[in-house]
Amino acid sequence: MNDLNVTPMLDLCFVLLIIFMIATPVLEQTTAVNLPKAEKGAGKQADTKDRYRFVNVARDGTYTFGNHPVTVAQLEAEFSTIAALPEAEQPIVRIRADSTLPYQKVIDVMSKAKAKGLTKVGLDTEIR
Repeated sequence: MNDLNVTPMLDLCFVLLIIFMIATPVLEQTTAVNLPKAEKGAGKQADTKDRYRFVNVARDGTYTFGNHPVTVAQLEAEFSTIAALPEAEQPIVRIRADSTLPYQKVIDVMSKAKAKGLTKVGLDTEIR
């Protein structure tokens, strides 16, 4: 009866796996953005196969690219850097704008991306 019982260790591993699966999407959202609501199925989680770059537009109109606060000129420079990559290697730019912002702020970011030649741009929402 000197057998090692690995069941508790497997239980612990599964619990840790579930915790990390739940915590990982929360880590992507570092800027407090109150996303607009959409009907069920409209907002999809970021697919792990694709590469993404997140542009956050906060309630006060400030921009962050990834986790770094940026000015409009720096945001345009980031878009230029992404546009310089071959199209197959370009990440998808996802815009996360606060729901209380005027629509024009979102359109401004999209037009800046389009002006730099980006074609893979999406809007993030929350599911109602």
